Amino acid sequence: MITLDDPIIWKIAFPAVMLILAPIIGGLLIGIDRKLTARLQNRAGPPIVQPFYDVLKLFGKEDKIVNKTYLVFAVAYLLTVVLSTGLLLFHYDLLVITFMFGLSFIFLVLAGYSVRSQFSYVGSNRELLQMLTYEPILLLVVFLDRLVTGSFQIDAIWSFTEPAKTEPLLYTLPLALLALFLILPIQLRKSPYDIAEAHQEIAQGPVTEYTGKFLGLVTIAHFYEVFFVLWFIGLYFVQNWAVRIGLMALAFLFSIVIDNVTARLRVDQMIRQVYIIGLLLIIVNLAYILITGKWIA
Repeated sequence: MITLDDPIIWKIAFPAVMLILAPIIGGLLIGIDRKLTARLQNRAGPPIVQPFYDVLKLFGKEDKIVNKTYLVFAVAYLLTVVLSTGLLLFHYDLLVITFMFGLSFIFLVLAGYSVRSQFSYVGSNRELLQMLTYEPILLLVVFLDRLVTGSFQIDAIWSFTEPAKTEPLLYTLPLALLALFLILPIQLRKSPYDIAEAHQEIAQGPVTEYTGKFLGLVTIAHFYEVFFVLWFIGLYFVQNWAVRIGLMALAFLFSIVIDNVTARLRVDQMIRQVYIIGLLLIIVNLAYILITGKWIA
């Protein structure tokens, strides 16, 4: 008889259920984001389930196909985001997960380059620059995890954070967590780094030419992205689920507040801020690890 303590529940059933629920959770979070943002701006705002209404409406609209390559990149973008989320939930190699998640944005960039639209082209350029900005920080955080825990495997990282073995990674890598918070607005496409999809300037950026069900697929991929980013942040910094969920909620609220109190920056300003502050945080945290001896060869 299978019980809640059975490893099958937590290694197979739970990740599979969460993978199915990921776009629902991501969509609800976006709906909550819109609602809270509206309240902060003294508006009523749309209902929390509005993102799902939007997707259903997109699937009912007529498709305007620019070229077939554009459609292939949309499907590839969605599949790689889903695969990244699945690998994360099933506790695969963290380095592979990070590269796979980055690959999804490569498909988004290629989609923008594959059409004759200045909006898409400029948006893809900016998306590529955003990737070159946050990916090094993200990879350095992953390597700090490897330095402290001795493994890229998520199971090993989770075992390392058990109370009986050592202190939580939150105590060892606090500045690495701040570095993740720094790049969080880029990954969630929020101010001050919502540069690739600057609506007032270049419409929807790389996805400007998508319509109908294909725009719906891209929107679903964004639901998965929101879930992935928050789950990644809450993955290994603390010991228990309650605190992990609290950390994810804190990251989510942080992104909403920053989005509402900041204005969009230029690309060069984004690169300068993220590299200077992010690398400084990583270097100081690395120095702390080496000085205190909290690293595994």
